[in-house]
Amino acid sequence: MYTLALDTTGYKIHLALFKNDTLVFERDWRSNMNEDETITKTLQHLNELEPFYMQKLTKIIINEGPGTLTGTRVGVTMANALSYACKAPLVKLSTSQIWKTRLHEETSTLNPHLLLRITEQDLYLDDEIITLADLSKQMKKMKKKPFAAFGELTPTQFTELNKHRNVTWIIEPDLLPFSSAIAQLMTKSGKGDMKYAKPKYAKEPVITESKKEVLIPRHEKNAPAKKVKPVKKSKPVIAKKQKPAQKKKITAKSKPSRVLKIVKKVASKLSSKKKSKR
Repeated sequence: MYTLALDTTGYKIHLALFKNDTLVFERDWRSNMNEDETITKTLQHLNELEPFYMQKLTKIIINEGPGTLTGTRVGVTMANALSYACKAPLVKLSTSQIWKTRLHEETSTLNPHLLLRITEQDLYLDDEIITLADLSKQMKKMKKKPFAAFGELTPTQFTELNKHRNVTWIIEPDLLPFSSAIAQLMTKSGKGDMKYAKPKYAKEPVITESKKEVLIPRHEKNAPAKKVKPVKKSKPVIAKKQKPAQKKKITAKSKPSRVLKIVKKVASKLSSKKKSKR
């Protein structure tokens, strides 16, 4: 019996496969906005290592988010598709659940803050969104108060955060691996259910003007707005009962002139014959 765990919410994709609660495969790699291709190839590689594992899937664990827009959407969609095809129940976890379970007992006593990057200027701080500039202002106000944090940042964000001397950053090698966190959560999460997972985004997508230029054709963009005329409500038409057509009586006047000539000739011949008999 197999359990597949998948996390695509961050800029690092995690995938693990368990057989009877024993880890048989684990891999993580950086996302290059091609999660669908890399995950599909990894699942095909898994089929070579563990033949027919999909037919024996009893549970699929998926991180619903919050996370990045593309990664979260692709991961949740693939988990839903696998659950439907393999008839395997889904166990839905959150980003904070997985990351906080990766803390060792020693580091968890520091009560570190979870910091994850959303964009270059936006961060996900303990279930809230904050800009990098606002975080720097808060750090200055704290002065010498200790600030422990862990998670995933861009090099620029890490450099900005590292300017403050009161920061203690817990690097990823000091955290438990993804599979260890999943193994702990598997015992607490239960069997799961067949309800579809729903992606949760750290920040809702915004269509900027540059994206609109790509999405909207030029001829539609420059075209003047069409005036829509209000539609007048038409009265219902009631059909009138038509009287049955009356048959016209054919009179002598309505007969063709040619017929009248023939009748006159016949009458004149008959009258001449009667006179000759007399």
